[in-house]
Amino acid sequence: MHKHTYYLADMNGKLRFTDEGLRELRPYFAMAGIDIHTITTETEYLKARHRASPYFLEWLKRRSENWPENDQFELLKSTLFG
Repeated sequence: MHKHTYYLADMNGKLRFTDEGLRELRPYFAMAGIDIHTITTETEYLKARHRASPYFLEWLKRRSENWPENDQFELLKSTLFG
């Protein structure tokens, strides 16, 4: 079994998302019009990541709203988003 923070996959490539994966990736994939519940294999997951990649910075910017307010994260935000 292949274990990742966001999903678990069996030896045949069958995939299921962890709670963290659903929470983190559902909004990202939705930006590209992808319903995360339709992704059932690692191959489909990789294709979804590729299809959603044009939205990555927008998704990251939304996530950054929940980052701690400290010098390191402020520097990261200013570097990434201007």
